[in-house]
Amino acid sequence: MKHLVLFAALLLGRTAAAQSLPVPLPLPDTNLQPTVSTTTMPNTPGVRYQYQMIHPVSDCVWLAPAWHGKVKLEPSRRHFDFEGELEGLLMRTVNELLAEGWEFVEIRTESRTTGATQKIEKDARATDPADPVYVSTTSFNTYSETRYLFRKAIP
Repeated sequence: MKHLVLFAALLLGRTAAAQSLPVPLPLPDTNLQPTVSTTTMPNTPGVRYQYQMIHPVSDCVWLAPAWHGKVKLEPSRRHFDFEGELEGLLMRTVNELLAEGWEFVEIRTESRTTGATQKIEKDARATDPADPVYVSTTSFNTYSETRYLFRKAIP
């Protein structure tokens, strides 16, 4: 009989300990919605424009339509600072467009959440082993892209 009572007590203690483990929290839907931000300049009535778009991505800069016969700008693969060279190509192209009389019209930035990671750990500062304190942190992975639009009045 003593063994049965002892076994029941151990089983109940183990079940209670398993129930006290933290449960991951649901992620809020608002953090998973994409956001789009657009900054525009007003049009002048009666003036027709031609447009040039610059779209930098992770490994190149796209130009639409082709500008001086170039559709895609890529840094040379010889340099160690690939991202710095890519940003230099982007800024040089923007400066050349402005020098040729192109007017900056719009920046469009889109950002969306691609995933989330939730981590639940026991707090190291908690001193009571019978009543552990858990700390939860959530980190979101996002993807962001920006496009630049320029215009030039057609004579």
